[in-house]
Amino acid sequence: MFKKIDMALHERKIYPKFKGTVQDGRLIFEDTRSFQNYIASLEGKVVNIIVKVWHKDRSRQEEKFYHAVVARMVAEEMGIDDQEAHNLLKSLFLAEEESKQIETPTGPKLYRYKRILSTTELTDKAYREYWEKCIRWAALPTKPEGLSQDSGLELYIPLPNEVDYSDY
Repeated sequence: MFKKIDMALHERKIYPKFKGTVQDGRLIFEDTRSFQNYIASLEGKVVNIIVKVWHKDRSRQEEKFYHAVVARMVAEEMGIDDQEAHNLLKSLFLAEEESKQIETPTGPKLYRYKRILSTTELTDKAYREYWEKCIRWAALPTKPEGLSQDSGLELYIPLPNEVDYSDY
């Protein structure tokens, strides 16, 4: 029969972000009042604090360019829909090897698998590097063995300043 496995469910919540600057070893908040109001709402609770270097979120223009130009041109060239082209590009350039160790009654087991990152996980710089790779890949010659990171579509995709995609 099936063995019941107890798993902790993660709550899906939205957490506010607060921007600050480190000066002389101290964290100075941009909007101290908002931060203090939020902290006051958590009185008596144990909290996690995560501090990471701020990065600019990618703009809607970058998002539009990738989907309206890059993914769409790849899709049209291959005769597939835009989402299939997007998934192909992600599998080529956003795949990473992951591993997870699970404790079992017979001891630890290590599972390795390939995970495809979502473009939403990328910083603005990483996102720009991603679509630049996609453009360079599309221009590569097509090899007889099929598409891969070094076998593209022989397709020219214009850069953002070379095409109008404002109606997307």
